[in-house]
Amino acid sequence: MNSYRVEYLSVLSSQDDFCKSTESFNYLVQSYDHIEVIGTQIKFKDQSFGYEVQFGEINQGNQRFFHLKLCCDNSQALDNFKVLLKSIRTILAKASGKPPEVLWDDISTQLSCEAYPVLHEIENILRKLITKFMLTTVGAAWTKDTVPKEVLDSLKDKKNIPSQNYLHETDFIQLSNFLFEEYSTANSKKLVDKLRSVNSVSELSIDELKEMVPQSNWERYFSPVVDCTSEYLENRWKRLYELRCVVAHNRFISRDEFDEIIKISTDIKEKLINAIDNLDKVHVSEEQKEEVAENIASNFNEMYGEFIVAFNALQEVILYLYNSTYKDEPINNPQRVQFSKAVVRRLCHDGFLSKTAYPYYREVNHLRNMIVHQIDAQFSEGDVVDGLKIMSILKKDVLKVLQELNSEK
Repeated sequence: MNSYRVEYLSVLSSQDDFCKSTESFNYLVQSYDHIEVIGTQIKFKDQSFGYEVQFGEINQGNQRFFHLKLCCDNSQALDNFKVLLKSIRTILAKASGKPPEVLWDDISTQLSCEAYPVLHEIENILRKLITKFMLTTVGAAWTKDTVPKEVLDSLKDKKNIPSQNYLHETDFIQLSNFLFEEYSTANSKKLVDKLRSVNSVSELSIDELKEMVPQSNWERYFSPVVDCTSEYLENRWKRLYELRCVVAHNRFISRDEFDEIIKISTDIKEKLINAIDNLDKVHVSEEQKEEVAENIASNFNEMYGEFIVAFNALQEVILYLYNSTYKDEPINNPQRVQFSKAVVRRLCHDGFLSKTAYPYYREVNHLRNMIVHQIDAQFSEGDVVDGLKIMSILKKDVLKVLQELNSEK
């Protein structure tokens, strides 16, 4: 860019004779040393720049506006031009009591153009990390070329199906939720029962207690292989998001903001690439794979999150009913959803649950697996709502049976 144009609009509220003409405005501008207005030029430290002022009155003369246009045609003089602009902004802020409105700023536009590819790169590096992590842990469903319409609508209300997985349609800040949002994996009821049954602290497992402490995916899987805390990365990502919004929404960025974008992006990039390079050292158990899949589905769609929470709550009461009924063969360490259909089938067969409970459960179980594992699954928001209703009914039926069993004791 060989020519840089900057425009300011300043409104002065005054009923006296202060700055009532272009000529008096020019005198105001020249109140700083080294500034001299000569016709359509403004000289600053022996360098000349384009200068134009438009003057007008509003509110019956109680307010006056000055539209100031400045231009630098010599890139070698750009540093002095920036100093001049800062001086003029200071003058106008003192005169009007507030900073001038920036109507146009080619210098900021150039900085935004230079910042965008940096932000684009760091955003896609994070997508690369999450996608590879999901592919190598959850499975190949992440290579599908289509996405559930509801996921897409909930994220960006797009009409076109993207060419790759829906991480490419996920907002900048939502991406970070997958890595940095804390969640607990423990079955709280199971832990409470455990606490009630022990006679001394020595009978408690420290691992069971640790499960109750919410942790992010970064803390669970990446902190052991990358020397960086979740808090450190999350804080910098949030700040980068704020700066990205300035660029993306066509607001004018300062040189300091641009330098901050470069610094934070460089720092984060190093940590994310390190995490990608060390993915082969990350161990994820079969149960953790389910947790990761549920976590990412919940983060990217609020209704999916509500469904998963309800499904897990239903699992807990079903397991509790089974262990209360078949005390000689309890299930102590279920592999999350794998046990459930057989459990429900047996409870229905033995008359503890109605015969319709099994097909209903099988339906919501299937829907849960599609939400968590099948990125190319097609179902409507109504399907999820219906699933929530079915689970509510099933949970009430299970709790009713438990209540009856307890009353018989």
